[in-house]
Amino acid sequence: MKHIEQLNLWVEGQSIHNDELGECCPDFSCCRPELLAPKEVREIFRHAYLKGNEETTMRLLMEFLAKSLVGQNVYIAGLEASRQELES
Repeated sequence: MKHIEQLNLWVEGQSIHNDELGECCPDFSCCRPELLAPKEVREIFRHAYLKGNEETTMRLLMEFLAKSLVGQNVYIAGLEASRQELES
């Protein structure tokens, strides 16, 4: 499966692990369904990805990673600064 096909399916709510490329969905919901991001967030991610907006895609990927690690003692450098920038 091409990654764009996986991305489009994910946005539509079908989280499919790309076994061919060994890739999870951006929010890891193919392996952990409870992590599925809201549709509007998935749409924002796809739009940013397709437009080459790396700043937005990286911010969202950090948020997805942080959500997947809730309850574990892990610090993601730059996440708080990124959140503050979004609020400004």
